[in-house]
Amino acid sequence: MTSSRPSLPTRRARSAPRVGRAGTPLVGVISGVGLAVSVFLPWYATNLGPPFSATSASGWDATNIARVVLLLGLVLAAASVVLLLEEQGALRLDRAIGDALVWVVLVVAILAAIAVGFRLVFMPEPAEFLSRQIGIFVAGASAVGGILAGLAAIATRD
Repeated sequence: MTSSRPSLPTRRARSAPRVGRAGTPLVGVISGVGLAVSVFLPWYATNLGPPFSATSASGWDATNIARVVLLLGLVLAAASVVLLLEEQGALRLDRAIGDALVWVVLVVAILAAIAVGFRLVFMPEPAEFLSRQIGIFVAGASAVGGILAGLAAIATRD
């Protein structure tokens, strides 16, 4: 005699969705663009002057270090774009070139963080009459994002 038990639905083992690594180079691209754009945002404002009319200076106008940050941001963005294209399968890179680009992302982001950190701590003269503005903080956050993107790319590189 056969049993007339209703069949129970079987559970299929669901595998966790595989997270692509495209996020890592995308963070690098955003960080590089953020560094480049931040150079043209106000980095410093004078504390002297009539109320509500503070004179601000972009990083480009305030210090030559910002010009180096612009160059580093462009290199970071370019290297990250190439890595992003590789991750998406639109570009085939030799393994050694891909590994070198990952290290370029990390080193360039570290150099940018050092440059921005220097100008964050040591403002240009006359420093006693200046206050820091949004651009230098965007540059700092972008440099940290670039470092994290570089570290993540090194950790996840096959």
